[in-house]
Amino acid sequence: MTNSGTSGVIVEYHNGITNGRYLLDDDRSQRSAQLTAIRIEALVEERRSPFQHIAIYETTFHGKMLVLDGFIQMTVADNFCYHEMITNVPLAVAPNRPKNVLVIGGGDGGVVNQLGKHPYLERIVWIDIDADVVELCQRHMPELQQYHDERVEFLAMDGADIDYRHEFDLIIVDGTDPLENRAASLWTEKFYHKLTQAITTDGLITALGGWVWPESGWYASTSALAKTHFEHVHYYYFIDPSMKYGHMGVFLMTNLNLDPSQPTHIKRIPVELMQFYNAGVHTAAFALPNCFNPNTSFVPY
Repeated sequence: MTNSGTSGVIVEYHNGITNGRYLLDDDRSQRSAQLTAIRIEALVEERRSPFQHIAIYETTFHGKMLVLDGFIQMTVADNFCYHEMITNVPLAVAPNRPKNVLVIGGGDGGVVNQLGKHPYLERIVWIDIDADVVELCQRHMPELQQYHDERVEFLAMDGADIDYRHEFDLIIVDGTDPLENRAASLWTEKFYHKLTQAITTDGLITALGGWVWPESGWYASTSALAKTHFEHVHYYYFIDPSMKYGHMGVFLMTNLNLDPSQPTHIKRIPVELMQFYNAGVHTAAFALPNCFNPNTSFVPY
């Protein structure tokens, strides 16, 4: 085992045909119940920005992979699972067709890429604190830029410093783990107050939600924060193979009284361009297992 600075822990594994070098998902800020290891071939490029260490690897089976401070963010092979679900679920349930969207985070460009598939959207404002992540992903992961167009306005700034007044019908917060120092500003009272100012009265917000189970701390703290600012806070989850538990969750927040499990406006979604999302998957994502309860976590905090 070797530790390559903050580009991740590299594990040499020998067991017949699985012999190889693996990057061990390790952000060093949590007491994780388990970690994920992805087989790698080479380090494509790494850089230390003013905010974090950035590394892009060529993997054996997952395509290019983005790693921030040793923590796996996404792989090209399965990025669509997360990006399609955090983007299309709110678009399919919003009672009024959205026109203006704000994306906070998502430096890999995947959320913006999904939004670009929707021609009725008029304005896409994309904010990320780290322009170096955006630059490296544009260079090495062009697949995630395919549908970027002139509607996109990129701003390199801290999302917690936004200052909008009821301009956006949809806000997508694609931040990183709130337990990491670099992401702390996106999980504060200040930021959520800013969200309430930026969203329209009938708007929706989706945000990275982590795992209700088996790690409930993230869910519990974010849910409590969201409920102080929005009347309705929902949670849904789906398969995400590159994540350490094989799934990921998203919060959907709104002041509207609606059933988000029903894709009432599925016709808005170009399903022919989707690799993961469809109406059945949408509805099923809101059916949570009994163990998805903060009180059942087996991870000590």
